[in-house]
Amino acid sequence: MKKLVLDLDESLVYSSMEAISPSCIELHASGSTFYTMLRPGAKTFVEYVSKRFEVTVWSTGLQSYLESVWSCFDVPGVTLWGRSFCKKIEGETSGEPYEKPLRQITEDLTQIVILDNTPAMFTKCPLNGILVRTWRGDPNDTELWHLSHYLKWLSTQPSMQRDHRAWRLEALCLRTK
Repeated sequence: MKKLVLDLDESLVYSSMEAISPSCIELHASGSTFYTMLRPGAKTFVEYVSKRFEVTVWSTGLQSYLESVWSCFDVPGVTLWGRSFCKKIEGETSGEPYEKPLRQITEDLTQIVILDNTPAMFTKCPLNGILVRTWRGDPNDTELWHLSHYLKWLSTQPSMQRDHRAWRLEALCLRTK
């Protein structure tokens, strides 16, 4: 089965130390309280893709944070990988200090894609990355709905490695057929 890696923060959810919206859910992890909002359609999206892919949700946050946030989804069969599975980028002084090495999940990079809002996550495997817009609470966001059409098509392809930069346009074309 093909594999899909989903970034958590600012791709599926937005978390903060303050409640910034009435839709925030108060959560606790490692002795801290934080507030999380699910991106519009996030739970439905994860349920949908988990029927077509082996799904790993990956966060550079601590495992306890990831598990606490994931309790809001309640989607079975999804693997959760927190910071301990990420690789620290030595000498990184700006940007994201971790990478998410896909080869920890599979050696066959033709059968895996990663969805992330951080382009740096794709530098080692540029043909495996699908860049999504960063989400910080817009209640009218439709990114995951559009992405579900693209991933449905992608799940039928022999190889998932390709230039995904035009995925939104491709999803639009797929919906008009």
